[in-house]
Amino acid sequence: MSFPAFENTFSTLPPFFFEEVAPTPLKNATLLHQTELVRDLGLEALTPAELKSWLNGESRLTGDQRISTRYAGHQFGVWAGQLGDGRAISLGEVITQKMGRQEIQAKGLGMTPFSRQGDGKAVLRSSIREYLCAEAMDALGIPTTRSLALILGEGAVEREEIEFEAATIRVFPSQIRFGHFEMAFHSGKKSELKALIEYTRSRFFDGASIEEMLHAVMDKTARMIALWQSVGFCHGVMNTDNMSILGLTLDYGPFGFMEDFNPHHICNHSDREGRYAYSEQPRVGMWNLERLFVCFSDLVTRERLIALLETYPARFQTHLIETYRKKLGLQEERPEDLELIEALLEMLAECKFDCTFFFRSLSRYHAGSIESLAGFRDHYPESLESSSLARWLTRYQERLILEGSVDSERSAQMLGVNPKFVLRNPLAQEIIANTSAGKTEALAGWYQVLRSPFQEHPEVGTWAGPLPSNLKNRILSCSS
Repeated sequence: MSFPAFENTFSTLPPFFFEEVAPTPLKNATLLHQTELVRDLGLEALTPAELKSWLNGESRLTGDQRISTRYAGHQFGVWAGQLGDGRAISLGEVITQKMGRQEIQAKGLGMTPFSRQGDGKAVLRSSIREYLCAEAMDALGIPTTRSLALILGEGAVEREEIEFEAATIRVFPSQIRFGHFEMAFHSGKKSELKALIEYTRSRFFDGASIEEMLHAVMDKTARMIALWQSVGFCHGVMNTDNMSILGLTLDYGPFGFMEDFNPHHICNHSDREGRYAYSEQPRVGMWNLERLFVCFSDLVTRERLIALLETYPARFQTHLIETYRKKLGLQEERPEDLELIEALLEMLAECKFDCTFFFRSLSRYHAGSIESLAGFRDHYPESLESSSLARWLTRYQERLILEGSVDSERSAQMLGVNPKFVLRNPLAQEIIANTSAGKTEALAGWYQVLRSPFQEHPEVGTWAGPLPSNLKNRILSCSS
């Protein structure tokens, strides 16, 4: 089959970084869903059968590739040594008019040289979660990998129970992780590390100096995590091998969108000490950057690396304030903005409001009218008498008056940045259950909703409000 030209540049790096792999196609595979990236990547010339065949590893396209990459990492703060793509296989890099360079990778097509004790397979449950959440995050404006297609097979995979096999096809400019640099540095592969640095610097950072590149990586990481915090997103497994050099949200495992606002919320039940709790994510981002910067210690002085790393808290704070200023509909930058935001987060924690619902309701707030908090009377009737909420709204009202805020204009702006819908874990579970039962309409329908999360979608409005207590704040496992 023909295809727009591939330009597989990662495989021009030293062989230390990758291995050729033969995929294990899913049995009697079905293409469950595909996104508009099929068109954007130039794949629309393929028939659905041809597309499924290639993505499932059954056929080849001229110039494609089949490689998995070698990287290392710190997992839960402990050096884990070599890890690598245990079930991910790169199918090739293409140059697109709309998206620039994009790599296409299949996740779940069998064992690779880096599978360790794993089977290289993925299950439908985790594949649906990653497939939908990546696209949802992109629609929220959060840097992330993207989803191209979801494939279901008839083979059985054993996890806590027997599940359907599946594969997610994901897309990104590059999957280079902090762990790729760690692998070379801690293996003493100086020439290989230099090649990786030069490749990354020239191809993804416009030939910037090494220090400029590290500053950009730090800034991208700080911005990504600030955006996570603003929507209550908890990654769950912020190991260095899951950190993108391009500041992309990578590897959706036991993630969760926080419901009742709780700074100490943990979404991964394997995280017994709360290392990756919601409130810890900014700090862990800095810790992971330090592990990355160590890999450059032969090229940049320790003093320079420390000085650069110490600018991270200020960069994160800047991104966080900018993000919350938009969420609150504020047009002007003022010195007291940070205090207003900190008071807001304290109030949310005290009142335990649903994170997504609160900001969507606040988007319709009319200055001076606590009753205008849309839906609060139905879901939080006692909160309208809450002194904590009233005190914060008074401060907010004073801030709006200072800049002459117009309710209608502010509301329109806020509704465009505060989503009505996120991929709540119980919602994901309902989609998984329906799809497993052969009812794929839920998958397709919710894909459209999550790609337009700021629109009203009244037909599924029950998923926009606070969930019943038996459904919310679920904690998940790493099993996939």
